[in-house]
Amino acid sequence: MPYFDQNPLEKLALQATEAEASLDLRGLAPDQALRAVEHLLGQAPAGKSFLIQFDPASGDGHETLFLPLGKRLLRARREGCLERCLPIPDGAAYFILFAD
Repeated sequence: MPYFDQNPLEKLALQATEAEASLDLRGLAPDQALRAVEHLLGQAPAGKSFLIQFDPASGDGHETLFLPLGKRLLRARREGCLERCLPIPDGAAYFILFAD
């Protein structure tokens, strides 16, 4: 097996720091947060990348926005609105890239 000084896949992954703008949903009620995402998707700024942050899991058993937001973003990707939609490693944000 070859030895790599650095993981070659890191260059392929989108990094949260590469986002051109962010949408902070932390502290918002789920319905407010999803309305804010709908507003952003309605604007669809061509070719622009966003980091959509939300509250991480707190261990209290309440659902985070990870699943409902992920489903909505995947639907936007299938509809051609987004070119990319990926969760960041800590699971408390999505990196999205709008289609041109």
